[in-house]
Amino acid sequence: MTSHIKLYGSKSDRFEELKTHMAEQLGYEPSNPEVVGLIMAAYETDDRPLQLDNARL
Repeated sequence: MTSHIKLYGSKSDRFEELKTHMAEQLGYEPSNPEVVGLIMAAYETDDRPLQLDNARL
C-alpha cells in the first residue's frame, strides 16, 4: 500500500521545521518518509492522549 501526501502553506512550513530539527538531532537529513515514520513512532509511544492544537490545524 502506498500513501501520497501533499502539504501546503503553514503545514508544509511546520513539516520542514520538524525535519530540520530532526536532522540536527540525527546528524544527517532524513528523508520525508523517515520524518513521517519518526513522528508516527513518537505518537505511538506517547502515553498521553492526543492533544490537538486547533490553531495549527
